[in-house]
Amino acid sequence: MNALKMTNISTAFAGAAIAAAAIVASAPMALADADAGAVTTAALGGQGKLDGGTQVWTVTDLKPSTDTINYAPRGTLWEVTATNEALRGSVTPIVSNFNVRAADGQNYRALFQVPSQQGVNPATLAEGQKTSGKIYFDVTGDQPTSVVYNAGGNDVLVWNKTAAPASAPAAANAPKRQAPAATPAAPAAAGAGSRASDLPAATPAPGAP
Repeated sequence: MNALKMTNISTAFAGAAIAAAAIVASAPMALADADAGAVTTAALGGQGKLDGGTQVWTVTDLKPSTDTINYAPRGTLWEVTATNEALRGSVTPIVSNFNVRAADGQNYRALFQVPSQQGVNPATLAEGQKTSGKIYFDVTGDQPTSVVYNAGGNDVLVWNKTAAPASAPAAANAPKRQAPAATPAAPAAAGAGSRASDLPAATPAPGAP
């Protein structure tokens, strides 16, 4: 009987040890998945780092484009200005991962297959190097409000437009102040008026009666 109890206890401990080992082994993987799924959000003009900080992207000027490129848009041509910098080691700018997104969730992918002199150079960057240029999008629906870097179907970096500052209150709503009473004018000096009665009497010429 005692041997049976010892066997059951040993079996229970062994099962618990196996379960604990499974939890410990799976914990790092769960943390890695959480980190991989994290999204970095910034305002337009801010920076977003990729690949554990090996490279950084800066995106500005989300707006309709007036540039002429070798592409006939089905909607409206939009652009952003983007800068990619290699912080550690060599990196390759992947323009095809960029999208612009409307408030309703509609995505418009970068026209990465359209060559442009103003575009981001996709050549590999050595550590410390950077490249800047424009990325174009064909917006066929609602206007975009954010820029998204999406890798493997997952959002990684998001740049949002900042809200316009509230307008200042109208001047009519400002409290009115009573103007100070006017200071009474000083009496005019004798002979200083502009009326004929204010003019001084003529001085008689010498020898006149």
